[in-house]
Order: sequence, then C-alpha cells, then structure tokens
Amino acid sequence: MTTPLRFVGQGPIPGARVHPDPLKDPAGYRAGDDLVRAVEVALALGMPLLVTGDPGTGKTQLAYRMAAEFGIDEVLRFDTKSSSQAPELFYQFDAIRRFAQAQLDATAGREPMPARQFVRWQALGTAILRTRDAAWMRSKLGSAEGHVGPTRSVVLIDEIDKAPRDFPNDLLNQIENREFYVPELDQTFDADPAFAPVVVITSNSEKQLPEAFLRRCVYHHIEFPKDHGELQQILGARLQRLTLPTKVQQDAVNLFFAVREDKRFSRAPSTSELLDWLRALAIAKIDPDRPLRQQPAALSAAASALFKTREDLEHARSLAT
Repeated sequence: MTTPLRFVGQGPIPGARVHPDPLKDPAGYRAGDDLVRAVEVALALGMPLLVTGDPGTGKTQLAYRMAAEFGIDEVLRFDTKSSSQAPELFYQFDAIRRFAQAQLDATAGREPMPARQFVRWQALGTAILRTRDAAWMRSKLGSAEGHVGPTRSVVLIDEIDKAPRDFPNDLLNQIENREFYVPELDQTFDADPAFAPVVVITSNSEKQLPEAFLRRCVYHHIEFPKDHGELQQILGARLQRLTLPTKVQQDAVNLFFAVREDKRFSRAPSTSELLDWLRALAIAKIDPDRPLRQQPAALSAAASALFKTREDLEHARSLAT
C-alpha cells in the first residue's frame, strides 16, 4: 500500500539534492496557501492540476517542487508545440525505421524485428508503464528490460495552450482513466491506481481550453505577488546563495515595481525576469551605499535581463540619473 502524498509547498526538503542553480532549486520554491490547497485537492481526487498565470510566475517549477517533496528524482516533461498531437504525449512509433529494418531483414532472410522495438515512450506513457511491475510488462511487451517500476511519477505537460484545439479534446479519456492504446502493438496500457501518475498541466491562457477538458482538471491561477513583502519572501527563498546586499535587493525590488506600474514600458517584467536581473546585478559593480538609479553604468550592464525590447531598454536607461 502506497503512502498518501502530502504537499507542503515551501521550505527545506529533507533528503533532496541541492540543485546547482539556486533559481531552479525546488527547495527555494514558495507556493502560496491557495496553491497548496489546490495541489491537495488534485491529489485527493486523483485529477490533473491545471495551473495558469503570467509567464515567470512559477507554473513549471511547481512540478519540480512536487517531485522533490514526493521523493521522485525526475519530472517526466512534455513540452507542447503548435504541431503536437495527443498520442505523442504517450508514445511515438518510428514507422520509417521499421520499414527500412523490414527491408534489411527480408534481404538477409531474418525474422522481422518486433514492432515494440520501434516504439519510443513519451512522458505520460512512461509514467503509466512505470506504475506496473516487470511481470506485467513482460505480459504486454514480451520484455521488461530496463523497466523501472512499480513506482509513481510526476508528469509535466507544459504550455498546453500552444497545442492545436483538438489536442486537449483528444486526451479526455486518456487523462481521466490514465490509459492509452497503441494500435501498432494492438495493446492498451493502463496505470495501477496505487501508483497513479501525478499530472501538472500549465497554460499561459493564450487560448481558451475546451470545457470538457477543464471539467477533468483541478484549476489554480497563480497571481503575481500583491506587494513588496510577498515578493521579498519569494526572493528570500530563491536568493539565499546569491551575494547581493540586502539594501541593493530592496532597492531593486522597489525599482522593479515602479517599472511594472509605468505604462510607458511595453511589457511588465515577470518574477523570473526579476530573479535573472538580480543575478545580473550581483555580478555587476554595484555600490551598496548608493541608490541604483544613481549607478547608470551598473544598471545598463544588467538591464538586458529585465527589459526585452529596444524601446524598453532605452526608456530604462533614461530613468537612471
């Protein structure tokens, strides 16, 4: 019997490895109370968690925090593209290589290689297979070589709104039942409920997802931090290993909020861009005893981490006095 999963969402993770990049270390992730509750609901109901929010608010990194807390070494990630099709979330079949191999086998008088040799398992397909033991794998595929299981996985389906509209509709039953069919093998693969994968789906809300798909998900929207204090808490967790004086960090956050509220900028920078900017400031020659606005050379050197258009860069440099 598996132990029920529990999500804390912030603070140290006992037994977890320290990530070499402090901005990607799951221990530095800080989930708000509402997000923690949404994760708990998704876990309790066994449903995927759909997370929306502005780019850079931590949607993707949530999956890595969850995996670290659950003692799972890797996140099985599927990066959605505009050309993605639903079966690609589970597997890919190399029909061209199979045809070429069949020609070679026929010429050499050999038995053709089994179809399973031409299947590449993808994120959710791998997670479903890993819920099963070696005997089950042998019964389905005739081999369990290299099989890892039974175990639970965390699956990240990143930026699902990039996919064609039919993509989420084509996943309805597979997502709900944790199963998929491979016609090339004439086999259906389903997950052992005791090790059902934890699925996190992110969206930048570039397009509306179908209602039928939304009904099968638990939903949460990550808001941008409402005030300086909340943002400082996020920074404090992320920047513990960054050598940047506290006074400079506070000055940078104040300037960051001023930029976000300044309508003359074409876009409001995100939290992740603020973190990148602070890292850039840490390696710039900053005088901690002078306001950032009075250090144009240092600001200019780090500005490209925060501003992503020529007009915004020029306006940012004009703010330094």
